[in-house]
Amino acid sequence: MANELPATWLYRRVSIDEAERIHAGGPEHGQRPFGASHDAWLKLRGSMSPADELWIYNSRDHIAPGACANYGVCVVRHGRVARHLLLRIG
Repeated sequence: MANELPATWLYRRVSIDEAERIHAGGPEHGQRPFGASHDAWLKLRGSMSPADELWIYNSRDHIAPGACANYGVCVVRHGRVARHLLLRIG
């Protein structure tokens, strides 16, 4: 969970509840939020302080054509990405 994400990748600020609804795991993951990444999600969520912001990030609009995009959630602390959870490359 390195924090090397450009601010331009920040796509949408969300609450913890919103993030869990958006990334609801399917039956194959016991309906747990973030499915196979559930434990990593709990660790990220547990690292947050009340002043932190949670953002969805997506690099798709900021990379060269044909390059793989990154998608996930990140914690923004004092205006900088403090931690992130990569959910998809593609």
